[in-house]
Amino acid sequence: MIGVENTEKQISRAALRSVVGCLMVQLCVGIIYLWSVLKSSVAESLNMTPQAAGMMASYMLMAFVAGGLAGGILTDRRGHRFTAMLGVALFAAGIGSGALLTECSAGLLVLTYAVAGGAGSGIAYSACVNCIQKWMPRRKGLASGLAIGAFGLSTVVFVPVMRFIMDAFRTEAGIVDFTGVFAVLGVGFFIVGMLGCALIQRPPEAAPAKNGDMAAHEEMGLVQALRSKKFWCIFFIVFFINGAWNLATPMIYDLGIERGLTPELAALALSLTGIANTAGRLLMAVVSDRLGRTQTLCLLAVMTAAASLLLISVGGAAYIAAICALAFAFGGPSSINAALTTDSFGTKHSAEIYGVVLLALGASSLFFNFLSSRVLGGIVAAAFTVGAVSAVIPLLLCAVMAKESSSSRRPRHLMLKRPQLQYRH
Repeated sequence: MIGVENTEKQISRAALRSVVGCLMVQLCVGIIYLWSVLKSSVAESLNMTPQAAGMMASYMLMAFVAGGLAGGILTDRRGHRFTAMLGVALFAAGIGSGALLTECSAGLLVLTYAVAGGAGSGIAYSACVNCIQKWMPRRKGLASGLAIGAFGLSTVVFVPVMRFIMDAFRTEAGIVDFTGVFAVLGVGFFIVGMLGCALIQRPPEAAPAKNGDMAAHEEMGLVQALRSKKFWCIFFIVFFINGAWNLATPMIYDLGIERGLTPELAALALSLTGIANTAGRLLMAVVSDRLGRTQTLCLLAVMTAAASLLLISVGGAAYIAAICALAFAFGGPSSINAALTTDSFGTKHSAEIYGVVLLALGASSLFFNFLSSRVLGGIVAAAFTVGAVSAVIPLLLCAVMAKESSSSRRPRHLMLKRPQLQYRH
């Protein structure tokens, strides 16, 4: 009994160290959302055009999605610590190498900050989400919520840090010298990220999940998962449930001003969406462990549709409440989808399969941003109407998954058996 107790304590300590290490890494690589803080100052310092600076976030998101896929494949083959270390190294190198650029080579920022930094972030993200899930097999929703919540919390934590560093390297002319800023960020993220990676240990092989409405019946590989109806349901849920938020993001501040907010309140509304987003990631992940993944996704889809319809016309405090509700509903699926993927296809290849699911995130961002700017022409009522409609599609897909899941759980004695011929000798 003493030996068993000691073993359980060792596993608990290893789990705690690994979870803390992964959260440290997630906090570092989550700064892919901070380009809005750097954009105008970087453009001024490196003499970039507003159009070129504005595209950086899109390039970084695409690289992040590609990195998430690569990280999933690497995690299943080389392990969580190796993959996280590779991701942190690439991420820090991408950010830090921005210190070598000048006005003449500013175009290379796409390759350094956006592509290398974004890909490294995606690789580390994929490894850490999967690692925490495997250390918390009975609470995969909570595990995903912690990992993805830390990733989103990076924005809240590092905005004041980023502003402090930028002020420290601001010249007398008021222009920020990003040679020093990128160098400090690169070295800092490398040190903190590698310390986090050092804490990560290989998780034990987990038994198939018993909770959640999509408990895995068997371990599936990527090819097998791609052939299933359930995978494509999850893929297009991710694609459509994020549509309303992708349409709303570019207009949150300016629309707030139009709806009667002061510039200060509009900026506050923008900050509150970050808090609401993180709260959705954490709270709804825990709810999904009890209520079920698809039921929770349905609840968030309804919230998204309702918030979108309200945003067509509301102003003042109601506008702030509605945009925060939309941010909360956007954050929730981010953590649930990772747990749903593991529930559906097992833990063995979950990192690789979830990496492919992440492609829907990048595709959604590109599609709905293009739809907003090129097709809808920035018309607010049209954009939020499309957002509300796009939120209905996940409800239909969840119904398809529920039907698929219930049919696969039918007791064997209720299934028709083919009569067998008996031979007499």
